[in-house]
Amino acid sequence: MAKLSDLIPTLARILPMPEQTVAVIARALRQKRLISTGGRGPGAADMTPDDCANLLLAIMAADQVKDAVDAVREFRSLTMEAVHCRDAAADGEEDDWLPLPPAMRRLLVVRDFGEMLSGLIAAARDEVLHKALDDVALPFMKIEVERRFRTASVSLSGSSNELAPPQPVLIATFGIPEGPERERIEQEDFAAGGDAMITFAIGHRTIIALGALIRS
Repeated sequence: MAKLSDLIPTLARILPMPEQTVAVIARALRQKRLISTGGRGPGAADMTPDDCANLLLAIMAADQVKDAVDAVREFRSLTMEAVHCRDAAADGEEDDWLPLPPAMRRLLVVRDFGEMLSGLIAAARDEVLHKALDDVALPFMKIEVERRFRTASVSLSGSSNELAPPQPVLIATFGIPEGPERERIEQEDFAAGGDAMITFAIGHRTIIALGALIRS
């Protein structure tokens, strides 16, 4: 089974980014038990979908290494605000969407972004995600976080065949729970924080690579 010493270089290679940076982030998460801990060498903890998701999310959502722990906790808890697919399309708009593969229907009921990200990695580990993507021609999955406004999204698009134009399959959006902090963000003048939106996005190849790592 894959250990943290396997996960760190795998993520560094896929993204790509310096392995040293990934290792420092991983160390901070492990100290707060956001990554499984164990012994050393063969006795080290086996990595789980949650471990992979937490390290990936820290890289995507933290502005600096010192923010990694808080970023994981905050972005994992982003609640699902909306999920769109053909099944939920308005009357007369069903043909604008491709059917959601049955293997991905479990994603319609996740509660938060952490559950979604871990679920995708688990699906890749179990080769369920491969089956779902095989049902779509030219699949394109994007998993994105926006640091400034603390939102996230997962989308999948594809074509009915290799010559057809792309159509959406699934769009899920996530945001911070209702409360004072959300109200503050929603009322904030966009110009007050400058004109930059800081986003980090990955595709399904990263998810598949992580699934393959913890499958072995």
